[in-house]
Amino acid sequence: MDDLNIVILAAGEGKRMLSDRPKVMHEIMGKPMISYVVDLAKKKSQEHVIVVTGSGREEIERYLSGYKVEFAFQREQKGTAHALLSSTTMLKRGDVLVLYGDVPLLTESTLNDFLDFYRKNRAILFLITTVEKPEGYGRVIRRGAEIIRIVEEVEATEEEKKIKEINTGICIIPEEHLPLLRVIDNRNRKGEYYLTDICNIARNRGITVLAFDHPDAKEVLGINNKKELLVAQTIMRDRILERHMENGVVMLDNNIYIEASVSIGRDTTVFPNTYILGDSSIGDHVVVGPNTMIRNTKIGNHVRIEGFSVIEGAEIAQDVTIGPFSRIRPKTILQDGVKIGNFVEVKNSLLKRNTKANHLSYIGDAEIGSDVNIGAGTITCNYDGKRKHKTVIGDSVFVGSNTELVAPVVIGRGAIIGAGSTITKDVPEDALAVSRSPQRHIEGYGQKKRGKG
Repeated sequence: MDDLNIVILAAGEGKRMLSDRPKVMHEIMGKPMISYVVDLAKKKSQEHVIVVTGSGREEIERYLSGYKVEFAFQREQKGTAHALLSSTTMLKRGDVLVLYGDVPLLTESTLNDFLDFYRKNRAILFLITTVEKPEGYGRVIRRGAEIIRIVEEVEATEEEKKIKEINTGICIIPEEHLPLLRVIDNRNRKGEYYLTDICNIARNRGITVLAFDHPDAKEVLGINNKKELLVAQTIMRDRILERHMENGVVMLDNNIYIEASVSIGRDTTVFPNTYILGDSSIGDHVVVGPNTMIRNTKIGNHVRIEGFSVIEGAEIAQDVTIGPFSRIRPKTILQDGVKIGNFVEVKNSLLKRNTKANHLSYIGDAEIGSDVNIGAGTITCNYDGKRKHKTVIGDSVFVGSNTELVAPVVIGRGAIIGAGSTITKDVPEDALAVSRSPQRHIEGYGQKKRGKG
C-alpha cells in the first residue's frame, strides 16, 4: 500500500514501568521495543512513517535518527486521539494505520492479515482480542464484525467490565474519514481525547466500523510494566531461537539467549547457558558453549569455542579453537587455525595463522606472527603505569613457559625464548634468548632451617 501513512504512538510516560527511561526504549533481546515496531512499519511504508513522541522525546528521536522516519511531538499527553492529531499536518495523501511503540510482538504475518481484511472491506478497522483479565483495557461492544462502540474502562458500567473482548489500539482509518478525528471531544472522566470515540461518531453518521479479531492476545498487547517486559523477552527469545533453528542451527536447550541482531550459520551448535549479544555473526559448523558469552564479535566457519569463555569485540577467522575458560577482549584478531586455551586472556592483539597459546597466559597490545608457540605462564607486560606499549613477535617463534615480555619489545622470526626469562630487549632472528639469575646451592641450609645444624 504505497499510499499508506503509518503513525506510531510513542509519547506515553510509562509510569508503571517505574523507570527513568522512556517506556518504548526498554530493550527486548538487545533492542529497544520501539525498534521492532519501526522495522515492521518500514516494511509496509518506506516513505510515510511518523513517530509521535512526548515524554523522553530526545532519547527516542536520537535512537531512531537513522531509521528515516519523521517525528511529531505531542506536547501534552491528552489521549490517543490527541496524539494522532499531533501528526496530521505531516500526513501524505492516503489512509492511516496506527501502531504503538510499546507493542513490539506484532508479527508481519498478523499485520498482513489485518491489512488484507481492510482492503476487502474498506472501513474504519480496529484490531481486537480476548483476554481472561481485561482490567485496564477498553471493552469492545459489537454486533458480528461491526463494532457498536468501544468503552474505556473508567467509563464502563459493571456489566460492560465483564466483557473480555478488548481493544488493542491498533487501527486503520480511511483517508476520507480522518476529519472525524477533529469531532472527538474530551467530555469524559479522564478529560482525554479517546481515539476509540471515533466508533460512536462514525456509527452516528452511518459509517461502518469493523473488528479484526486476533486470537493471540500476547502478540498484540502493549507492555506496561516490568513483568510484562519479561514475558515479552521470553516470547521474543523463543521466536529468535526458532528462526535460527529453521535456518539450520542446532540448539541443545531452550536456556540460550541470542539477541535479535545476531546471525548464525548452518550446522552450528549452541550449548546451554550461552549468550550471544549485539552485532555478532557466527559462521557455519561452529560449536559454542556451554556457559559462554559472545558480544559484538565476528566468527568464521569451523570454530570451536569451549565452555566458560567470554569473547567481546573480536574477529575470529576459520578453524580457531578457544577455551575453555578463555577471555578474548576487544580489538583482538585471531587468524585461521589459532588455538587459545584455558585461562588465556587476549586483548587488542593480532595472532596470525596457526599460532597457539594453550594455557595460563596474558597477551595484550601485541602482534604475533604465524606458527608461534606461547608457553604457559607467558605475560606481555604492556603497561608501564602511564602508557601502553606493543610487543611484536615474528613467525615461528617459540616462547618458553613462565616468560615475561616487557614491552616495547620485538622478538625476531624463528627466535627461541628460554623458559623463565624476563625479556627487556629486542631479540634477533633465530637467536636463543635466556634471562635467568644464576642458580646457587647453599649446602646444609635445609638442616639449619629445621634447627638441626
